Amino acid sequence: MKKTEAELLADQWDVDNMEVDPEVLAKYVRYDVDEQRSVATITFDRPERLNAIPVAAFERVGDLVREAETDDRVKVIVFKGEGEHFGTGADAAELGHYIGYRSGTDKASRRRPAQRQRILPDRNVLSSGFTRPIIESLKATICQVQGYCYGGHFQIALSADIVIASPDARFTHPAFRYLGPAPQDMYHWIEKVGLTTMKDVMLTMRAIGAEEGERKGLVTKVVEREELSRWVDDYADAIAVMPLDSLMMGKSMMQLVMEARGKGLGAMTGWVGHGWATNVSFEDGDWNFLKERREKGIRQALADRDRLVAPYFRLSDTRSREQ
Repeated sequence: MKKTEAELLADQWDVDNMEVDPEVLAKYVRYDVDEQRSVATITFDRPERLNAIPVAAFERVGDLVREAETDDRVKVIVFKGEGEHFGTGADAAELGHYIGYRSGTDKASRRRPAQRQRILPDRNVLSSGFTRPIIESLKATICQVQGYCYGGHFQIALSADIVIASPDARFTHPAFRYLGPAPQDMYHWIEKVGLTTMKDVMLTMRAIGAEEGERKGLVTKVVEREELSRWVDDYADAIAVMPLDSLMMGKSMMQLVMEARGKGLGAMTGWVGHGWATNVSFEDGDWNFLKERREKGIRQALADRDRLVAPYFRLSDTRSREQ
């Protein structure tokens, strides 16, 4: 039987500090098919953690997209999150561990992971195993976004065909807060929000509001939260009227154009550049996420980081800024 990436990477990353149990991952990332409506739904179900999911769960997301793509009952794939937020990406408790940092204070535990340890999970799980299946899906993809849309969940929004968001939705990648202007998939950033906004977000770590996202082309439509599900359903139903062959041919044509515009090379900037970012050298006085998390815990460390900047640039205080 084919091994999962989590199994293949067991000796590369710090599996003792990660969640890789398939039953638990399936609980956090649910999958349903409505055959009558031709819609598959991938639901993030960990609202008590703002739908942050284990790194290994992103491989499950990619596998489910591939499953839906080959299922002739499905024309549309919908991504949604339970609770107040769409999702905040990978569980911050696993960051560092997924590239090979170990627990403990001995020399072996504190050793910097080799580049090969950084490359493999970034490429095999968070790029080829996760965002690439969404970007290259020949079925239509829709994101239903409320509240925070951060990290890996933001990558889903960047990769999806259609994003329907409530006015309180906020989009960014917390890696900028953890590591500075960490490289991401530059192609999709620039295509969706433009170079000027991309630089603004990367250099200041601020989030993009729903209305700004709609103006820039990241968000398809902003609707009131109580109308969010209805609009997503209406979009899915409208797409499902299309013949399956026509839909998949049309998406194939889009892929050709995207490749001509640099999609393939742009995607590599994510997993190649991310290895640089996770190997950053901190100078005296720099805010060091791994050190702060180790000494204060995740919640306090991130709260302290937000307080270093004005409210407009904070990720956890959306009430104090206008966008």
